[in-house]
Amino acid sequence: MDTEESREQLWHRLSSESARAYEAYKVYMYLSPAERTVVGSWRLWNHNTDTKREPPFFRSWYHSHAWSERARPHDHHIELLREEGQEEAIKEEAARQAQKVEKTRARLNELRAMAYERAIECLESDDFVEQLRPSDVRQILNIHLETTQKLGGGETGTPDGATIVDWSEDEQRELDNLLGEIETGEGQEKSSSGSENSEVDPEEAEGEQD
Repeated sequence: MDTEESREQLWHRLSSESARAYEAYKVYMYLSPAERTVVGSWRLWNHNTDTKREPPFFRSWYHSHAWSERARPHDHHIELLREEGQEEAIKEEAARQAQKVEKTRARLNELRAMAYERAIECLESDDFVEQLRPSDVRQILNIHLETTQKLGGGETGTPDGATIVDWSEDEQRELDNLLGEIETGEGQEKSSSGSENSEVDPEEAEGEQD
């Protein structure tokens, strides 16, 4: 079986081949297999597209130097190079895409970290705490409880497959008291707001009596 090295030697210049004959053979070899003919290579080599037939010496070169047999392994070699080039191009494109995805993922993680840090700074600032309403505190607590359950921190299982947070009795009592104070504060806000709306200016009342 021919090796790649032996096939390469076939399309190189033969020891019995003159330089002129080898140049003619290369014209024949570099034609595409579908268009490769003796007369076609003669037209290119002789720069005469009107000729109908190659001369006898040219056809003698074709037969004595086995142009057709030597051109086929060269075609195979070119096909291998083309396939290797396509595979290399695919690998390079895949590497570029993977690098782009990794860069995007790193940027997203960086943005998440920045957003988290800014959120913590906002929650810890005095201005934010002073502006909190009881309803805001309640909402923050609910979000914290839901997040704790989803992350699995201190969870215990239930018969139906649900999960609950495993609070101690003291922690549960403190949480209930806090929620009760929040609800009481919300009720007082509403009551105070309703009282303010129901107060009537004495002058307006006196005017109505008149």
